[in-house]
Amino acid sequence: MADQAQNLRDLVGKRQELRVITVSSGKGGVGKSSISVNLAIAMSKLGVRVLVVDADFGLANVDVMLGVTTRYDISHFLRGDRSLGDIIQLGHEGVRFISGGSGVKDLLDIDEEQLSGLLEGLEHLDRPVDFIIIDTGAGINDNVVQLVLASSETIIVTTPEPTAILDAYALVKTIVKRDSSHPVHIVVNKCDDKKEAHRVQEGFIEVVARHLGKKLNALGIIMYDHDVSQSIKRQVPITVSHPGSRTSREIEQIARDILELPNDEKPKSVLSKMFKRMLKAES
Repeated sequence: MADQAQNLRDLVGKRQELRVITVSSGKGGVGKSSISVNLAIAMSKLGVRVLVVDADFGLANVDVMLGVTTRYDISHFLRGDRSLGDIIQLGHEGVRFISGGSGVKDLLDIDEEQLSGLLEGLEHLDRPVDFIIIDTGAGINDNVVQLVLASSETIIVTTPEPTAILDAYALVKTIVKRDSSHPVHIVVNKCDDKKEAHRVQEGFIEVVARHLGKKLNALGIIMYDHDVSQSIKRQVPITVSHPGSRTSREIEQIARDILELPNDEKPKSVLSKMFKRMLKAES
């Protein structure tokens, strides 16, 4: 597993400007896919080029959340029937995405060679992106762990519920065992009480540090919002349907934290960042 993950990481590392973020969770139902989609939209609104890859193999739903009917999905690429460009679709706010092929049983047995082909294809896109957000499946199966370890960093989503916290801990433990240096962020979602949510997040980080020797980054909390459920039913992400809502603002703040932006700043182009580094190297 370690060698396979290193091979995948090497592919990702070829593009220094490209950041690949996996969004994962210990259990289902914590809002992982909703956060993936809305985070991508928030980042796109800030001027960043984003591609969402629905890698919740067999149970994919990103296309449903975006309200887009897709003709081709990731299974067509993995089988060699279609190129990567053929299966990339356009969603809200310029976000591009790849559907994960909901109900495609063969995807549950995706192997390392297929994953390598997928990541290598993403690395050579005709239309480059700055961020790839990979919405993984829940749990700690091999596909999830390989994708996590191949990425630049991982966002673990949990809720304050004890079962969600325990499963999130199991996932973090698995990641640390495979690669203790892998950057991990924690987001607590569907919170009823802000103080309790912060206690849960701080307590989780403390327990992980004490027992696993791993420092996690507190990326943010997202309060429970009835409008999120309604937006999912309407197939319009909340950052589009209710851009001024508390949840949208919380997700935008997470996007800004990832991009390391002050609240009133938009990111400069990746090309601009490259020239800055070149000038520093020459001085």
